[in-house]
Formats: sequence, C-alpha cells, structure tokens
Amino acid sequence: MPPILRRPNRLTTAFLIFVLSGPLSPAAPLDDALNALMGGKVDATVNMLKDNTDAPSLVVLARAYVGQSLFVGSMTAKKKLYELSEAAARRAVTADPRNAEAKTELAYALGLRLQGAGIVEATRTGLEVKRLFDDAVKLDPNTARAWVGLGTWNVQALSLGSLVRFATGASEADMRQDHRKAIQLQPNEVFFRLSYADSLLLLAKNDNRRAADLKQEARSILQAALNLTPQTYWQRYDQDAVRQRLKSLGGS
Repeated sequence: MPPILRRPNRLTTAFLIFVLSGPLSPAAPLDDALNALMGGKVDATVNMLKDNTDAPSLVVLARAYVGQSLFVGSMTAKKKLYELSEAAARRAVTADPRNAEAKTELAYALGLRLQGAGIVEATRTGLEVKRLFDDAVKLDPNTARAWVGLGTWNVQALSLGSLVRFATGASEADMRQDHRKAIQLQPNEVFFRLSYADSLLLLAKNDNRRAADLKQEARSILQAALNLTPQTYWQRYDQDAVRQRLKSLGGS
C-alpha cells in the first residue's frame, strides 16, 4: 500500500493492487463494469462508469482510476489518476455517507496522495485515513478491505518511530488482529495474506532482535497465499508479487 502514513518504495505497487483487491456488492447494472475491472480491463471500466452518480458505481470507478495508474509511466500521470480516484471516492461518500465501501475507497485515495509527504502531513492525514477505516468497519464489520487498511495503518505508524506511535495509538497487537480479521472474512483473497506478510516484514526491518522470527512468520503466510487458486487478473498479479517476496526471503 503506498503509504497510508508512509511506505517503503517496495510496497507502493502492492498497495495499488490492494486497492483493486476484494469483492464489492454492486447492483446488477454494475456487473459488467465490475467484471471488466476484475479482468484487468480498467479503461473499459472507467468508460462504463464515468458518468454515473450513485455510490456503488463511484466506488468501482475510484478503483478503476487506480488500476489505470499501474499502466502509465510518469508520476505526473499517476498523480492525476490518484486525484480522479479521490474525487470519485469523495462523491461516493457524499452520495451515500453510510456506505462502508465508499469510506474505504476514500481512505485508500488519501493514502495514495501521501507519497512523499512530510511526517507532519503524513501523521495528520494518516489520522483521517484511520478515522475513515474505523467508520467503515462500524458501518459494516464485514468490510474486509477496511480491516486490512487498519492493519497496514498500524504497522506504518509503528515504522515512523515512538513519537508517532504514541501520538496515534498504533500497536502491533492491533495490526495483527486487523489483518487476521480480514483473512477470516475472505480467506481466499491473495492480497490479504500478502499485505499481512508485508506488515511483518516492515516490523522485521525495524526490529533486528526479532527479524528472523518475523521473516519466518511472513514466509509461512506468503506460502499460504501462493497455495490459493487465483480467480481474477489482480489475484494472479498478487501471486506474482508473493513469488517475488518468497524469492527475496529464500523461499520457493
């Protein structure tokens, strides 16, 4: 996930895919657009939904803009698509303030905007991101992607040092609980396990004493992700990332 607070560069693409992972609950007219998105056809998804004004359509549109950003080279072009994603997510929240998926998309959009932000801005906006994720799980405790977002938020805050940890209330225990909740809700979602493993690897990077144990735990979770059967374009993409992580850890 590019930083909900701030992320190592290695995780940026993973966050973008995370924004695209996980099911939605669209009305029937959205089926074609959602099928296109899950098939990796992001331009088609945008074309289908760009004039829609209902919250479910805008949620899918926000994800599709993020998907388009994976296929452009310049950071200027990527940032423009991030802005479009944020605008669509904000419109979704306005259209339906009690839509948990809309709150979740807006949280991700704000996280994308924070790439390269200073620690003050990152902390301030990071708290808004956490509030949105918290609102999402209160509105619908089964919003798995919001739980993953909370788990990643906690580990990113922890990685910024003790002052941010105390200011935000982030904790490793909450990180683990949030990731496990998401996996429990959607055990076949590849990215949820990849995200949990990445959180453990970020902990390992900042804790030499526990690094070996944390990496071994991450390796086990990655292997479990690799054993899943991918059903969408993005899940296949995620499994390629899983293989890369295992290779870097000396796994299969």
